[in-house]
Amino acid sequence: MPLPKLTPLQSRLAASFAASLVLITIYIWCSNPDFAYAAHDVGSIGNDDHNHRMSYDLDAQPDASKILNWDDGEELETYEPNFPGLDRSIIGRAPDGAEDLPNNTPGKLNINLGETQYWTVSNATLWGDLSPPTSGLPSSKKDRREGGGIGGDAEDFWDDLADTYADQGSLIELRRRQNTAATQRTLYITLNTCLQPVSDGTGKGSAPPQLQLYISQSPSNKKPGSGNADPGEQSFVMADGGFASIPVNATADIYIGVEAPAAAGFTDHYNYELAASIDAPYHSLNSSDSRLHLIDSDTNSALFITSDLTNTEPEDPVYKKWVSTPPPFIIFAHNQNDTAILGLQNSYCGLKNKAQIAAFKDGRNTHNVEVGITTNRGLGNKPKEQFYITSLNGSSAYYGFLAIQGNSTAEGAGVVGGGGKVWKPTNFETKSDGNCQVIFNLTFCSEVAYAVPSNPHTFPNITDLTRLYDDNALALYKNFSYSLQQIACDTTSSARYSLVRDCADCKHAYKQWLCAVAIPRCHDFSSSLPFLQPRNIAQKFINETTLDPMRNEANSTNMAAMYANRSRNALIDTKIRPGPYKEVLPCRDLCYGLVQSCPAALGFACPSERMGLNRSYGVRDPSGNITCSFLGAAYYQNGATTARTPGLRTLATAVVSAVWLLTG
Repeated sequence: MPLPKLTPLQSRLAASFAASLVLITIYIWCSNPDFAYAAHDVGSIGNDDHNHRMSYDLDAQPDASKILNWDDGEELETYEPNFPGLDRSIIGRAPDGAEDLPNNTPGKLNINLGETQYWTVSNATLWGDLSPPTSGLPSSKKDRREGGGIGGDAEDFWDDLADTYADQGSLIELRRRQNTAATQRTLYITLNTCLQPVSDGTGKGSAPPQLQLYISQSPSNKKPGSGNADPGEQSFVMADGGFASIPVNATADIYIGVEAPAAAGFTDHYNYELAASIDAPYHSLNSSDSRLHLIDSDTNSALFITSDLTNTEPEDPVYKKWVSTPPPFIIFAHNQNDTAILGLQNSYCGLKNKAQIAAFKDGRNTHNVEVGITTNRGLGNKPKEQFYITSLNGSSAYYGFLAIQGNSTAEGAGVVGGGGKVWKPTNFETKSDGNCQVIFNLTFCSEVAYAVPSNPHTFPNITDLTRLYDDNALALYKNFSYSLQQIACDTTSSARYSLVRDCADCKHAYKQWLCAVAIPRCHDFSSSLPFLQPRNIAQKFINETTLDPMRNEANSTNMAAMYANRSRNALIDTKIRPGPYKEVLPCRDLCYGLVQSCPAALGFACPSERMGLNRSYGVRDPSGNITCSFLGAAYYQNGATTARTPGLRTLATAVVSAVWLLTG
């Protein structure tokens, strides 16, 4: 039967009615959870959606006791309901006597020997929002994502730093997306021991036992500790040097026990910081790398640099940011004969409380550490942080600790990584004789940074001593520049003195050689290192005593030899008068590079083996020890880097007299 023909008005009414039915259907569908989710999809719903009906299939629920890696490897079958994001009042309460531990907010308590204290990280904290991204140190992550990279030592350093201390916008956003549909979350639990009991004089040990950290995810073990009848219900780690860390893949409440083992022979209590974070470890430790390199030391001071902070070039924005960035790192130093930090050496707050020397102490900058960003130290002229430590004891062995305060821009409660980080200590020693002085930040020889021959009686002011050496080198360089002006530098490549070198190369090579030779690197005369050259052996020491004639250096050959009876630079003997000392000889490749880079008309040449080469120049050690002097040298920073040494070739015998005066 044919359908009735609708008028235009009826057609519009029918269309409106049909559209209304569709809208009503969509509304009912979206507002009813039974329509919204199919039964077999319940397990796939993300934790951030709390509107779906709960599944009572126990196999579909994560078993909290199976998340942690238990010490005995067994899995418990205990089940605790897991409702991510719900408040504790709904699913249970913290055990009596337990302290709540919010995200990135450390708990700080005193604890006595033989005592256990309990903490809880609530389900609401575990499933709370991640902390917002913060700006941090300049990094090269953008360069890496675009196919570049910082490379070498700087890249290793940044792999160590970037997760917590670099600008984290993209990293945090990635973690935020990854956690949207997660059924478990990584919780970083860390501990720092800030103070510890001290010996009462009756015990044999020099340090008390380390604090112990126990973790449980089982509601039947809300007070984990050594007295627990079933150790399979908990995980355990003992602090090492005052630092402990356990990352936990958690689904619900976390129960924590901090235990101070009983021990005789000690008095007073511990003080510790305990922190939990869903973002990143609040406290950090790198126990495998120091990232701190000794440049040199004298009797009462030492100069250090960090590893390269970036390997980008000076025109790169990252390089410019580092040069203008306030120094982010700090340093601690402690005499190895003092046991006060034994047991606290891996803890930031422990070092802050007990280290003898710190760049930052009690909320204030100290006067015995100078810090700054420099590009004149180490090979490559890359940005590094520099530390100059004073008030050290002579003839002493020290630990040097690189550390970062908080996350470099902020510290304390509410800050991701706000508990600080410590690196493996660097061992160093101070000199003993008192006639070597570390100088640095010279105006002309800007890359000179090491101990030089000195005398505290004739030059008690380090600034005056530094200026004397630098002005003398500059005067010698001016004489050289007058000679170089006689060479046709600005000419065609075919008319130049070399197809591969030009006058700019000559100037650079001469300055590198001149600064290393005119400003010799000084070491104790009492040192027995085989690569050192004795100087001034017939002169009196600065305490007016003379060399013991029974010493090996006082043999008749040395006494008659000019190389042992005077300094390389006559200025040292006439104005400074340091007395006997030993010199770290300049590296041979500095001389070879000078000869190869400059015109033959200038007459530069290096001595041969028979003409005193071994008395004038030393040889580099590929392992990183400083066995000869070169600008930018730092102990064990360059061990993996092979210096480019020009190939040997027959050299002219004509020599400029000024060069011979300085080559000893």
